Amino acid sequence: MVKEEFKCGGFRVSKGKIEINRKLASRSLDELSPSDVMGIENCMRCGICSYSCPFWLETKKFYDVPAWRTYEINKLYSMFYTAYGIVARYLRLRKISGKEFTHWTESAYDCTACGACTFTSPMEVPNWYTALLMRRILHYSGFNYESAEKLSKNSKEIKNALGIDMGKWSEIASKIGFNVDKKGSEVLFVPSPLEIQDNNVLSSVLNIFNKLKISVTVSSKVSDPGYYAYFVGDFETGRELLENTYSVAKELNVKKIITTDGSAYFWLRWQGPKSIKENPPLPVEHLTKNVYDMYKQGKVKLEKADIASPTTVHYSEFLSRLGGVEEPPREILRLTAPQFIEPKESPSSDKLYTCPHHLELIEEKKDIVRKVRNYVITQLKRWGGKSVIVFDPNCKLSLENAVREKQADFKVVYFTELIDRGIKV
Repeated sequence: MVKEEFKCGGFRVSKGKIEINRKLASRSLDELSPSDVMGIENCMRCGICSYSCPFWLETKKFYDVPAWRTYEINKLYSMFYTAYGIVARYLRLRKISGKEFTHWTESAYDCTACGACTFTSPMEVPNWYTALLMRRILHYSGFNYESAEKLSKNSKEIKNALGIDMGKWSEIASKIGFNVDKKGSEVLFVPSPLEIQDNNVLSSVLNIFNKLKISVTVSSKVSDPGYYAYFVGDFETGRELLENTYSVAKELNVKKIITTDGSAYFWLRWQGPKSIKENPPLPVEHLTKNVYDMYKQGKVKLEKADIASPTTVHYSEFLSRLGGVEEPPREILRLTAPQFIEPKESPSSDKLYTCPHHLELIEEKKDIVRKVRNYVITQLKRWGGKSVIVFDPNCKLSLENAVREKQADFKVVYFTELIDRGIKV
């Protein structure tokens, strides 16, 4: 039940009706671009998008159709930013009812923002993005999930969504062998909170940089690029962490920012800059591009790695579908993954199912998350493979949880381990 009380200035539920004022609407929709508006307004609600969404395929609930979220956001937008909508709002012909709002929280998090629905949509409607806008309204109106708010609070207060303080991060990085806060290095490596918790990942990353002969530093001030805060609706904190990353990179006088997290790449290179309406101050790259470029230039050799085979892959939709990086990871897999079973579909295909991704960290979603995992697990089992290569720590967590919960029996291999074993200089 939605409580009939004020939750924040500008939003309340009163007698089953949602009351919203312009202040909340403008704050919630402040980063909409003309293309976003065009996409939201062009949605025909045909429902085709639902067939690429494992959440809708599992629940068949109307509010899990991706276009339903877009329609709700479009209503809010039109009520404050279109002549017809403003008049309709005053005449009470257009509104968000309390009954509809009861589905918002569940619907907003029955989505990983993978973007498959947009690729499926005839009008390329950004349904994945409207899920994030819905989460933003839930965050600022006080109706967000508790575990989502914990990620937001940690991001704001500790600058790390998983609560890893800066001192602990510096200690971890130093023990692995990274230079910390070294000015003049070629690269600032920006890890994600999940990667920081895995020493094997960090060690393999450092080994790769050493083999490539690329000078690298990490920063004691950057242990979270900010996308977790953004993904749970706290756009302001996400932007602060993004701008902090850019600022630190300039202070350290590095030439580029490199990440190994598919989601971090998408955030640092594309969605984050869009949110703050500024281009990155220096190049942002995913590590696969660096390895691929040096391979093409003949500076390194890539050979089959010593891991359990046959192998297959679960691509990161944030790296490929939304991030635009396809060829480097695919070519690296062809060269280094032994007995590689390559999907016929491209890394950006809407035919490739998303894993539950960052929703693994949302405790309230654990039941649906386990069910949705079955879609990607079934797909991976059909391809076969003793090892599954992943390009995002959230995907790694999701598939490892599937193995832990006896949904799968393959080994989950992070791509940095594959490259570390397969790269020859």
